[in-house]
Amino acid sequence: MSLLRLLRRVSSLGAVLLAACDLGPSGPGTVGGTLTGNASLGAAVLDVTWPGVLGFEGQGSTQVYWAPVDGFPDRYRVILVNPTGGDIPFAIEEADVLLRSPTITFVEAAGTDNQPLAVEGLRVTLVR
Repeated sequence: MSLLRLLRRVSSLGAVLLAACDLGPSGPGTVGGTLTGNASLGAAVLDVTWPGVLGFEGQGSTQVYWAPVDGFPDRYRVILVNPTGGDIPFAIEEADVLLRSPTITFVEAAGTDNQPLAVEGLRVTLVR
């Protein structure tokens, strides 16, 4: 086999592999999230910066309260409350789920006993 023929086959294979790497459709959708890191976690306040957010909603028994932060476009203060404790599931409605990833900062947290918890060790996992 000639070198030229081999290069054509390799480049064709590369094009097929790139075509197979589909992250899914862009556009509006829901991104699922779970706040984890402490078994007694009952509530948390998050600072979320993400262009295109349409809203936040609770999943399961989670209640969500949110509002835009005045003077900061694309920034939201989000309060997640789960009276059952443990992991806190929620969802984010996004105008384009593949546009970029959010920046999430933990402001404060509390246990199911309403006592403050350290935010160190808490994490958010997002599933698109």
